[in-house]
Amino acid sequence: MKPCRLLLIFVFNICLSAGLFAQNLYSEKMNVCNMTNYCMDCGNPKATCDEYTLDYISDKINRRYIFGNAFGEISFQVLVDSTGFSCVLSHTDVAHTTLSADLIRFLNGCKWTPAIVNGKPVCASVNVVFTLSNGRISGRMQRMDLAELVPAGNPTIYNKQYQYFNPSLNSYDFTVWTKYNSQLPDNVGQSCVVDKTDFVWYSTAKGLARFDGRTFMAVNETNSPFTSTTAVHDIAVDKNNNVWMYANKAIYMYSNKNNKWQLFDSTHVSIAAGYHIIVNPAGEIFFTNKKGLLIFRDDKMRLIDRQAVEQLPSNDVFYAYFDTRERLWIGTTRGSIMIDKKQKVTAFNSSNTPLKDICITGVTEDEHGNMYFSLHDYKKTDPDNDNEGIAVMSADGKWAHYNDKNSGMPANQVNNIFYDKFEHVLWVGTHQAGLVRFDLKNGWENYHNNNSMIPGFDIYQIAQDSKGVIYAATANGMIRITKK
Repeated sequence: MKPCRLLLIFVFNICLSAGLFAQNLYSEKMNVCNMTNYCMDCGNPKATCDEYTLDYISDKINRRYIFGNAFGEISFQVLVDSTGFSCVLSHTDVAHTTLSADLIRFLNGCKWTPAIVNGKPVCASVNVVFTLSNGRISGRMQRMDLAELVPAGNPTIYNKQYQYFNPSLNSYDFTVWTKYNSQLPDNVGQSCVVDKTDFVWYSTAKGLARFDGRTFMAVNETNSPFTSTTAVHDIAVDKNNNVWMYANKAIYMYSNKNNKWQLFDSTHVSIAAGYHIIVNPAGEIFFTNKKGLLIFRDDKMRLIDRQAVEQLPSNDVFYAYFDTRERLWIGTTRGSIMIDKKQKVTAFNSSNTPLKDICITGVTEDEHGNMYFSLHDYKKTDPDNDNEGIAVMSADGKWAHYNDKNSGMPANQVNNIFYDKFEHVLWVGTHQAGLVRFDLKNGWENYHNNNSMIPGFDIYQIAQDSKGVIYAATANGMIRITKK
């Protein structure tokens, strides 16, 4: 007996469910299932098909298609009613290929076991993923951790004096991708960067993906040195559109020109606990780590440490930046310095500036030569430390300091800072206080899960493509912010 029997009627009425909430997870919606309400991957037991069903579908597809070296994934959200009949609600194949059409036909034709809630069968959606690798396709159920769909909770806003009217909020479209509505390997983002062809490279705690504006491509065993769950800690793109990454205690470089990977491991250079990769306009690649600042240029490596620069407060270098005036800024866990183009060193631990006893954790510049620094007080004991926040050095060398007591900063802990040259505003990703938009005059805005489509309040990294579209890595998925 075939484990999957084809049905003639694909459209049916969906019964009322006692479950959580109903929504189409994936971008490509079928609009053929007549539904009122259903729960998502709910029940005990949950909705499922016979253990051989997905093998049967995969075998049918493998007999019909010659895949060659093709690879990829298609995810389907399948609605299972209380009688066990199924209907595909949405999927991820934006090209609407004949392959996905065949898979939908098979999934719609299978008999399922419905989910049980309070002892009764209910309507529920389940997720099925078909993976194409090594010339064959295979299917699996993808169970949902419903706790990840629960709102992240309330952001921690320490600033109680400032009123956030957020006048610009309605001028943006927000799109959010998670592992449940896309091919993102995990919801917890770590880094994102846009290369020179506007591909977004997005790393999560459990894998890396590349996004072309419509679809995600997994970066895994089939096309890279990484596994499907490799944690890539930081990413940067150089002037030749090579993508540099920290992973597996080594440095990797991907050439977009020839689609080849290069590994720089301990046989090339000793990297201990790498933090960030930063590219400067001169073509140098900075690797910050516990042994100093490693600089790569013209296939040669050199190290800036306390032996090379005695004024460096510590070899534990967290961040570095080369500005448009050819000054090198270095932030360590014991303070920050600046080296000008004449090799003169300015140490800030004894200065009367916002950088005194502070580690620079991020730097960005505007078109007028003003510089913006995110700050970390390595001596702090209070999570709301007023020495942190943002420092601004104007083009004429004057300093200003913004925190949650003297400005519209909602909190002082900053994860990332980015200047938007399209809108001439500053974007700030905070720890547990959401995304900040500052128009550089008097206008502070604060977006988070309680007042916008942003799914949470931890914003880890911000990037922008050539058209001005903003992308952000968060603890709850990837955000795209588009000006209307």
